[in-house]
Amino acid sequence: MPTCLPRLLALGLIVLPLLACAQKRKKKDTPPKLIVALTVDQMRADYLTRYADGFGMDGFVRLIDEGFMSLDHHFSYAPTYTGPGHASIATGTTPAVHGIIGNNWYSRAESRKVYCAEDASVNPVAMPGTDPGSKGQMSPGRMHGSTWADELKLHFTRPDGTAPIVIGASMKDRGAILPAGHAADAAYWLNQGDFITSNHYLETLPEWVQNFNESNALEDRLNDGWNLRDNPETYTGSSVDNTPYESKWKGVDRPTFPYDLAALAEANGGKDIVKGTPIGNDLLVDFGLAAIDAHGLGLDDTPDVLALSFSSTDYVGHQFGAHAMETEDTYRRLDDALTRLFDALDEKVGMGEWMAFLTADHGAVTVPGQEKARGLPVDYWNPEPMKARVDTAVAQRYGRTDLILTYDNDQFFLNRPLLLDAGLDLDEVARFVAGVAETAPEVQRVLTAEELRPGAFFEGAEANVLRGWSAKMSGDVVVMLKPGFLEYGRTGTSHGSPYAYDTHVPFLIMGPGVPEGLTGMARTEIRDIAPTLSALIGFPRPSGCTGRPIEDLFYE
Repeated sequence: MPTCLPRLLALGLIVLPLLACAQKRKKKDTPPKLIVALTVDQMRADYLTRYADGFGMDGFVRLIDEGFMSLDHHFSYAPTYTGPGHASIATGTTPAVHGIIGNNWYSRAESRKVYCAEDASVNPVAMPGTDPGSKGQMSPGRMHGSTWADELKLHFTRPDGTAPIVIGASMKDRGAILPAGHAADAAYWLNQGDFITSNHYLETLPEWVQNFNESNALEDRLNDGWNLRDNPETYTGSSVDNTPYESKWKGVDRPTFPYDLAALAEANGGKDIVKGTPIGNDLLVDFGLAAIDAHGLGLDDTPDVLALSFSSTDYVGHQFGAHAMETEDTYRRLDDALTRLFDALDEKVGMGEWMAFLTADHGAVTVPGQEKARGLPVDYWNPEPMKARVDTAVAQRYGRTDLILTYDNDQFFLNRPLLLDAGLDLDEVARFVAGVAETAPEVQRVLTAEELRPGAFFEGAEANVLRGWSAKMSGDVVVMLKPGFLEYGRTGTSHGSPYAYDTHVPFLIMGPGVPEGLTGMARTEIRDIAPTLSALIGFPRPSGCTGRPIEDLFYE
């Protein structure tokens, strides 16, 4: 067993005193030549311990042994989705400030539902002769404020034109775009087997990206299929292979290994089937290493940024759940991919010359059906009966049926102009809606804009809702479900709540200026990452930053 694994497994018992681990911070004469920002989509913090036996020494374990780990790192807001998660990591604040209040949300200004990265003013940039349409019309334009990468790029730009290069890449557009920031040189995301971008960044797809797309990297991996990396008996962090809590691919009778991905592709999204397998993560590392070579990232004293978001873990989690063999195998293979990435960084940039941090954009709830079978008080949630009761009650009380615009992201949006014209008090109507909605047995509490505006919640789930709520953009009534309840299908899992299973994620960082082998016990937040990087490297905080540097990193 790797020497660090007993320490890993002991973390859940909180037995390591902080001061015993503290080491002097390395002297910071120059910034790292390359900062690698790694986000693992849907990675719960407990995966580091539950899957520890399957990790080698040079991936997750290297990050822990050679760097700093925050033991109690959380998202301090809800909803906990991919768009808000990546934006919060990048901007050092929460949706209340940066404006990415969901992956999708109802926009009062546009009278429609919008997507966090959509931008009709830009055009797709893809392979010659192809047109991905709206899949390529993406930019960071809906994200308010600067990101840490934006600030780093400006800070280290010199009069001679020398400037940091910032590249983002992911299976998902939002996973590539939001971490890279507004001023990035490029962000790339996968569409039907090709990495594409938009003319927010570039007018043509670079030759190196075209060559990568034309290679057989994806097809070769598809043809290899997906089988367990190791002996099935070693997957002690999982349930058995085939439970009623997992979804199956179209074209197979049950969710069991091995998977013939080439045969399954046509019925399961074509080449995009790779997104829902460990292959997606491997392909992303291939692409990241190609970007390093093409741009010469980390080859001079001007710090560059490579932001990689591993989306496949999210697709796998959604399909199979948090305790499936498929999920554990995906993390074992991600550990291999990290090892390959770190080894290449040592070779290409130089040992001790680069910095890497790893976190997640949100966690995930254990499949409610699985928990319910164990006797826990959880279940699935269908909001339609509650919505119907609210609609009926509002019509009876106020004599009209047009006072509610929509119900979206667990929020009621009231028709504010109509309420004003009718002489109805917005807050009174919201209180009435909340009172009816709160009678649903699955509901923990309902908060109104009147309660949220003063900002009077300082702890617990209510405070998380507050920090994710925008007075201008969000709904007038926010519905909080009880812990463990989920609006989703009966297989696989999801996320979005203000509770610990969705908010507790890893934060690991190693590189110049970072103490080695240090575990921080203090509560830290996702919005603390950007100001921590700012303090370590010496550039300004993002414009809307509300986080604080993680103090444990700065012990002398």
